[in-house]
Amino acid sequence: MNGYEMEPWHDFFVAQAGAGAALAGLIFVAISINLAKLLGERAVQGRAIEALLLLISLLLVGLAGLVPGQGPRLFGGELLAFGIVLSGLLLTTSASKAQAGGASPRQHLLRNILGQSTAITIALGGLTLLAGAGGGLYWLAAGAIVAILAGMIGAWVLLVEILR
Repeated sequence: MNGYEMEPWHDFFVAQAGAGAALAGLIFVAISINLAKLLGERAVQGRAIEALLLLISLLLVGLAGLVPGQGPRLFGGELLAFGIVLSGLLLTTSASKAQAGGASPRQHLLRNILGQSTAITIALGGLTLLAGAGGGLYWLAAGAIVAILAGMIGAWVLLVEILR
């Protein structure tokens, strides 16, 4: 299996889409359970948005990888565009919630690193598919791990830390 052929990655995309959907659902449950508290704290709202963006990115990238008949170049372009859009959305969310308080500068930096790492690995996957060299879809595997980690941290904050 190499990082430039789509077919060997089919099961990975199925698993990624499923994990993204399930974990995004967990975030929606966390939001609904703690909605009143969430509405009162802007910093936690940012955590919820960031976690949803990262986990929904897993779902969308996984589904895009399952579209039949598309080649690596088309998928590479989709990934590059999606990584750039995700990065911009995360930066916008982070900037608008940074002044809201609640997180230390170190926590805020860690959240930004995790979020941007996901977006960058998606974009790098796209770039290397377009170039035909440099890692290809293996970048998506790294990005998926980071997105799951960041999403689970976000879920923990929304389900447990918010109640402290």
